Amino acid sequence: MTALEPVSSRVPRKVIEQMRIPQDLIGKIAELHQRYLLRKPNGWRVHLKDCDLSGLDIRNLNFSEGQFVNCDFAGADMEDARFVDADLFSACFDRANLTRTNFTGADLRGAQFDGAELSAATLDGADLGLGVVFRHGKESSMRQSISSFRNANLRGTNLADAKLAGASFEGAELSGVNMQGADLRDSNFSGAKLVDVSLHRANLTDADLRAAIMDDATAKLADSVLGAKKARKAPLAARLEQILNDHLLWIQSDRRQGLRADFSEMYLAGFDLSGRILAGAKFERAILSDANLSGTILAAADLRDAVLVRANLTRADLRGADLRGADLREARQDDALIGTLVGTTLATRRE
Repeated sequence: MTALEPVSSRVPRKVIEQMRIPQDLIGKIAELHQRYLLRKPNGWRVHLKDCDLSGLDIRNLNFSEGQFVNCDFAGADMEDARFVDADLFSACFDRANLTRTNFTGADLRGAQFDGAELSAATLDGADLGLGVVFRHGKESSMRQSISSFRNANLRGTNLADAKLAGASFEGAELSGVNMQGADLRDSNFSGAKLVDVSLHRANLTDADLRAAIMDDATAKLADSVLGAKKARKAPLAARLEQILNDHLLWIQSDRRQGLRADFSEMYLAGFDLSGRILAGAKFERAILSDANLSGTILAAADLRDAVLVRANLTRADLRGADLRGADLREARQDDALIGTLVGTTLATRRE
C-alpha cells in the first residue's frame, strides 16, 4: 500500500502500515483528518500502524480520535498537539517534546515516554496500563510492556484519573503533577521527584515510593494512603545520635560492641551528616537527596540504589563503598576519595 492510497480513498478504514512518514505527508494527513473531525466530505480518519514518525514537527496539529498503533514518535516536536481519545497503543515518545500536548482519554497502553518533555501535558483519563503487541500476527514476536516515564519531565502535567497501573516513573520530574484519582497500583517511583503532587483518591496499592524524593506535604499525603511501599521514617535527633554513637563503637571495637548503623530504605533527604564516621554503614535504597555528606567517612559503606541527588559529597571518603545503582545526579563530589580501601581488597564500585 502506498501513502497516497488512503488520501485518495473514500473509505476511512484504509491503513498505512510499516512506513516512514515524511514531513510533507504528515501535514496532508492532518488536513484530511481535520476534515474527518469536522465531518466534511472526503475526510479520512488517520490510521497508522507500525509507522515511523520520529523527529517530525507535529506542533499544533489535531489528531484527536486518530489511530497510531505501535508508531514511533521518538524525538518528535509535538508541542500543543491534540490526541484526545486517540489510539496510541504501544507508541514510543522517547525524548519527544510533548509540552502542553493533550492526551485526554487516549489509549496509551504500553507507551514509552523515556526522557520526554511533558511539561503541562494533559493525560486526564488516559489509559497507560500494560500493553501487548503482536507483530504481523505472529505469536513468537509478541511484546509486552508497561508504560514508562523514566527520566521524563512531567512538571505540571495532569494525570488525573489516568490508568497507570505498573507504570515506571524512575528518575522522573513530577513537580506540580495532578494525580488525583489515578490508578497507580504497582507503579515504580524510584528516584522520582514528587513536589506539590496531588494524590487525593489515587490508588497507590503496592506502588514503590521507597526511593522517591518528596517534599513534606507530598510525603504526608503518601503516608495517609494505605498499601504503598514507603521509605522508613528517619529517627528523631536523639535516636539518630544514639545510632551514630553505637556505630562508632562498632567500628572502634572491631565489630565486637555497639551496633552497625542500618539506614536502608530510610528517608534522610536534607539531613546533615557531614564529618560523621559511617564506614561500613548500610544505606541501601536510602533517600539522601540534598543531604550534607561533606567530609563524611563512608568507606566500605553499602550505598546500593541510594538516592543521592544533589547530595554534597565534597571530601567524602568513598573508598571501597558500593555505589552500584545509586542516583548521583547533580551530586557534588569535589575531592571525594575513591578507589581501594587500604588494607582490604574493597574498591569503590559504581556499576
